[in-house]
Amino acid sequence: MKLSVVVPAYNEAGNIEKLLSSLLAQELHRAELTEIVVVASGCTDDTAARARALGRGRPGVHVHVQEQRSGKVAAINHYLRVRDPRAEVVVCCSADLIVAPDVLEKIAEYFHANADVGMVGARPVPDNDGETLVGRMVQLVWDMHHRISLHAPKMGELVAFRAALVDQVSELSVVDEASVEDIVRSKGKTLGYLPDALVVNHGPEVWGEYFEQRRRIARGHFWLDFAFGYRVASLDHRLVAETVLEVARQQDPFGKAALALAIATEGLARAVGFFDARVVGGKHRTWKPLASTKVLKKTGGGA
Repeated sequence: MKLSVVVPAYNEAGNIEKLLSSLLAQELHRAELTEIVVVASGCTDDTAARARALGRGRPGVHVHVQEQRSGKVAAINHYLRVRDPRAEVVVCCSADLIVAPDVLEKIAEYFHANADVGMVGARPVPDNDGETLVGRMVQLVWDMHHRISLHAPKMGELVAFRAALVDQVSELSVVDEASVEDIVRSKGKTLGYLPDALVVNHGPEVWGEYFEQRRRIARGHFWLDFAFGYRVASLDHRLVAETVLEVARQQDPFGKAALALAIATEGLARAVGFFDARVVGGKHRTWKPLASTKVLKKTGGGA
């Protein structure tokens, strides 16, 4: 099965080499990686130069430069217009990840075995320090995403979809994965989740950035609901409540305190995000990067 990977990137000079190295180190059998396309969108650092240097001598690694930053979805749409037409599956990968060496192979195997599935998500595992309050909050939120996805897949960080299903994504969206979920399901396909396909990410380290990230995500999810009537799994209040109770029972006192603060922060972020979605809508498609999320601690190709 032929796979094509797109990496939208904005000022990711500190991470792009780690990500590309982990993608190039994939152990492939059923999967065939036809290309990796880095779309450097309005970068003011040397993201593009570093990606080109690492890809030198590897014909399948391409770097496309957008002079103006227009948002992640615009970068994805650029890629969709120029991607290798032979690819059966598109893998969309955030630029600040490290991908375990078996992820692409597991994606190919899953699509091969499940003809009804149109999109599948990997499992992000943050490398934040769980001994700090915000670090534990980040770990708990991603753990809850994982548990929710076991019941109703909720995509994030690295996703893959059948190439024939998606020609473009609405550039008013700031939640690209969720927007692709909506497209895939509208085409009659289902969503899948690979809990053992691991990617390392890094969440915020300070509360202000944590809140801002949750607010952005909430705004994007509410906007998608308002604009297209599509609700992601994490907006299912019953499922979220059941997951919170399940996680809470397993926490030590520090974990319970972190969980309580995470829940309070999420409530505030969703309230403000709801207002943002109503007032701002899809007018604001780019964000100031959150500095503390750009420091991946692991340097290897595994999780």
